Amino acid sequence: MRAAVTMIAFVVLMSPVCAEVHILTWAGEGADSTCVARTKEIVDWWDTYRAIGPDTTIVWHYTTRVDRWRTVLETGTDPLTGARISVVYVPGGWHPERYWDFDWVRALYHAQIDLGIGYVGICAGAYLHAGNTTYSTSGPGHDDVLQDGVTVIDGMNGPNRICRVLILQDNPLTPEWTWGNVFTYKYWNGPGFGPEPGLEFNSSYKCWVKITNIEGREVMIKIWPVGEYVDTCKGWAIVAGQYFVKEGDKWVPRGRFVLFGPHPELTSRTGAHALLAKAILWAAGAKVPMEPQPSPVVQVVPKGTIPKALVAAVVATALTFVLPEDVKEELFTASDPITQGIFETISNVIQDKLGLEVPPEDLLTVTVATVVVYALEALIEWLFGTAPAPASA
Repeated sequence: MRAAVTMIAFVVLMSPVCAEVHILTWAGEGADSTCVARTKEIVDWWDTYRAIGPDTTIVWHYTTRVDRWRTVLETGTDPLTGARISVVYVPGGWHPERYWDFDWVRALYHAQIDLGIGYVGICAGAYLHAGNTTYSTSGPGHDDVLQDGVTVIDGMNGPNRICRVLILQDNPLTPEWTWGNVFTYKYWNGPGFGPEPGLEFNSSYKCWVKITNIEGREVMIKIWPVGEYVDTCKGWAIVAGQYFVKEGDKWVPRGRFVLFGPHPELTSRTGAHALLAKAILWAAGAKVPMEPQPSPVVQVVPKGTIPKALVAAVVATALTFVLPEDVKEELFTASDPITQGIFETISNVIQDKLGLEVPPEDLLTVTVATVVVYALEALIEWLFGTAPAPASA
C-alpha cells in the first residue's frame, strides 16, 4: 500500500504542470450554497477581467459526491473530468467534514504533503483545516485534530457583521502598498487564528515556522499571517501556509493553504474578490498578479461652477438610491482596476473615519451620475440659454 501511495505521489509531482489552475469545490452537504455561488461568480469575473494569461486562469469544478471528493484527495485527479486538480476548496457552511465517511484528516495530509495539492478554506473550511471540528474557542490546541501551524483562538461572534482587518507586511498575497492598511470584510461566525504550540517566528524566513512529525515524516510548516482582526474577533483573520518535507538534508516544498476567517466572497468590495482569486492561485503555486497602487486624483473646479455641480451631485445621489444593486455592481466591475482601487480606498476611509459603510459601487455610481447630470445641465444651458430645475427622482 505504501509503495502504491508513493508511486501516485511521484507521478503527480513529476507530471507537467497544467497551464490553468483547476480548483475542485466541495458543494455537498455542509457547504453553504450562497458561498459556493458567489465564489463561482468571482472566479468567472477574475478570468474575464483580471487573468493575464493561462497561468493565472482558474478553471472551476465542483462536486456534491463524497466518493469523487475522496478520489481527488487520494490521487490528485478528478475521476469525472480527468483534470489534475491544483487546489481543493471548502467554502463556508456548517461542519462539511461530518458528511465525509472516510478518514479525511489522513486524506488531507496525503493530498497536501504527498501530492502537493493546495487548499483554500473559508469560515467552516478554515475551522476544518485549523483542526477545530467543534467550533470551540477554548484556547490554543483545543480539539486540534490536524497540524498546520495554526489553531482557533476565537470565533462564533455573530452572523452578518462587518469586520475590519489590518493587512500585515511580508505576506505573499497582497502588494506592499496594502501592508499596514485596514480593509472591511463580511464576517459570519468565522474563526480567529493563533499559533499552534511549537510555531515560532523565524527572522531568517520572515515568517512563522514549526518543525514537527506527521505520520512518520519530518515536516516543516511555514505560516505567513496575511491579516489580523481590528475588531469583531481576535487573532489572525487570514493566514497563508505551506508544508515542507525533509528529504536528506533538504526541505522539499509541498502543498500550500490559505485560510479565511471572514468571507471575501460575500464582501461588497472588488479588492476582497481579487484576494480570494489570488489565494487560489497562490495555493496552487501559480503566479499571483499584484495590482499597482492607485494614484490620487486631483480635480480643479472652475470658479462659478459650484452651485451647478452641487445640484448635479444631489440629483445623482437620489438616482443612486433607486438604481438596482446589480446595475451598480456591473458598472463597478466594468471599470478599470485603478479606478476600482481608488473608490475602495475612499470607502475604507469613510468607514474608518466616519464609521459609515458606503460601498465602493455606490461611490462610483454617484460620481458617474454626477458627471452625466452636470454634462446634461451644461448642454441644455448651451442649447437654450438656461438649465431647468432638475426633476425629483
